[in-house]
Amino acid sequence: MKRVYIERKSAFIAGTAILGAVVAVLDVPKVLKIPFPLFPRLKFDVMGIPMVLAYLFFGLLSGVIACLVAFATISFRDPFSGFMKFLAEAATIIGAYIIVRVKSPHTSHKSKMLATVSSVVLRVVVMAVANVLLLPMFTIITTQAVVAILPFICLFNAVQGAISIAGGFLIYEAVIRRLPSLTETVK
Repeated sequence: MKRVYIERKSAFIAGTAILGAVVAVLDVPKVLKIPFPLFPRLKFDVMGIPMVLAYLFFGLLSGVIACLVAFATISFRDPFSGFMKFLAEAATIIGAYIIVRVKSPHTSHKSKMLATVSSVVLRVVVMAVANVLLLPMFTIITTQAVVAILPFICLFNAVQGAISIAGGFLIYEAVIRRLPSLTETVK
């Protein structure tokens, strides 16, 4: 019993560290960041996928830790953007957690779809509120300007959230299909 606990704890630490490192590495190349055509200051990226993978493989705490890594790496350039990225991806993960609380490779297709919708909706709502409240406080953008661009911000967050959660589920499924014994180690 103690050996299994140690193996699981070791898997949690190693997996979280590896996926956190992937998050940090994905922040570096500008090539992987695609500007949102309607509001080019916002950029699509794949950083959220390893954060979702951390949650799916190792639990909510691991996913949040991976989000904190994104916050730290982005904050070297821009602390406000780092915080907003943390908030967005954490909301995405918590949205999935609301539906899929237990890690199981056999989660139904319906649960995965509900988790995807829940993730995207929670992310859009959290980021809409955060943008209305925080952008005027920390940037030169007025509240009226934020409200005017809010539909674009919501659309961006819906697409980015879908990329993160769908990419995470797809990779998780592919890994579990090829390495089913992995679920026994990380449960």
